[in-house]
Amino acid sequence: MIDDFLRLSVLFDFYGALLTDKQQECLRMHLYQDWSLSEIAAALNISRQAAYDMIHRCEITLEKYENKLRLIEKHDALQNALKDILSDIDLLKADYRSEKVRDVDRKINTLLETR
Repeated sequence: MIDDFLRLSVLFDFYGALLTDKQQECLRMHLYQDWSLSEIAAALNISRQAAYDMIHRCEITLEKYENKLRLIEKHDALQNALKDILSDIDLLKADYRSEKVRDVDRKINTLLETR
C-alpha cells in the first residue's frame, strides 16, 4: 500500500505536468495534502466515485508514460552510476591523496548537487 502511494508520488513528480489541470489538482490533494475522497469530491464539485476514478485513471496514465519514456528508470540508473563513481573515488582518495583526485571529487559532487 505505502509502496503504491510512493510510486504514484514519484510518477507524479516526473510526469504530473502531462496531466490536465484538474487531474493535477486532484492528485495533489490526494498525495500531498492527504485529503479524503469526500474532501476531494467536494473541492472539485464531483462525486466521490468520480474522484476515485480520476485518481485511478491518473495512475494508469502516469504508468503508461513511464512505460514509454522510462525517465524514472533512467534516473535511477544514473543515480546508481554516480554512487558507484563516488565509491570508486573514495577508494582512490584512500590510496592517492592527490590534488587531481580531489578536483574530480569536487566536480562530481557539484554535478550531484545540481540534480
